[in-house]
Amino acid sequence: MRSKSKRKIIADKKSKNSKHKMKMNQTTNTARRCVSQRASSLDEQCPMRIVLILSSNKQWFLLSKSSLEHRYHPPLGDQATLLSQKDLTSKDEQLINILCDANVPPSKITKIMSSIREDDKGTLLPKTIFNINEKCRRLIGMSIRIYQL
Repeated sequence: MRSKSKRKIIADKKSKNSKHKMKMNQTTNTARRCVSQRASSLDEQCPMRIVLILSSNKQWFLLSKSSLEHRYHPPLGDQATLLSQKDLTSKDEQLINILCDANVPPSKITKIMSSIREDDKGTLLPKTIFNINEKCRRLIGMSIRIYQL
């Protein structure tokens, strides 16, 4: 068994040689958004707190000491927002329908759509593409059943 100091030295060496270095943002010199950091002081800590109480009759209550106010979070970039069907143009929806009819998987469709879109605002998820396709198929099926009546 190695001592604590020996293990610490080995861990430091491994972290220095690691392939997965934390990427720094060139403009703000901060880490990626997916990496969380503690507040540097209590003054910069987010005051948002939810305090729940379970009563003796198994009901949950929100305590009045709860605070839903958020502060000191880094701003989101335009690319970090998720796009929905409302954000797509009619041409985008037509292209998605054509690609879905050609059995192109939603992951490929999102890559195609991100390369075609001129603005870099938002990200389209494969699950969103799948939901759009399912919604269109349900509406087509319903219209066929109505037409047959």
